Amino acid sequence: MEGMTRRGFAERLALAVAAPYLLEDVPRPPLQPRPHQQPQEPSPLAKALAEGIRLRYPDRFSADDLATITRGIDNRLRQIERLYQTALTNADEPDFVYSVYRGAD
Repeated sequence: MEGMTRRGFAERLALAVAAPYLLEDVPRPPLQPRPHQQPQEPSPLAKALAEGIRLRYPDRFSADDLATITRGIDNRLRQIERLYQTALTNADEPDFVYSVYRGAD
C-alpha cells in the first residue's frame, strides 16, 4: 500500500463496509474449490501447547478435538512467524506517540 493517502484508505474502508449492502442483489459466481494442500506436521511447540491443554482438561476433549486444537495452534504460530518476518520502515510508525502526562516536573 505504498503511496496510499489517509483519504484513499478511508474511502476504501468505507467501501468495504458498505459493500455487503450495495451488492445484495448481485448474483454470486459459484465457489471454486481450493487445491488441496498436503497438511503439514504441527510444530513441537504446537504439540506441547496442545498437550498442556490435554493435561489441564483430560476429560473434555476427544482425540479428534485435540488434533483440531493442535492444528489451530500451529496455524496461529505460523501466522505469527510470518508477521515477524515483515520488515517495517520508519514510515510505518504512527504519526504521533502517546505518552502519559504525569504533571509538571
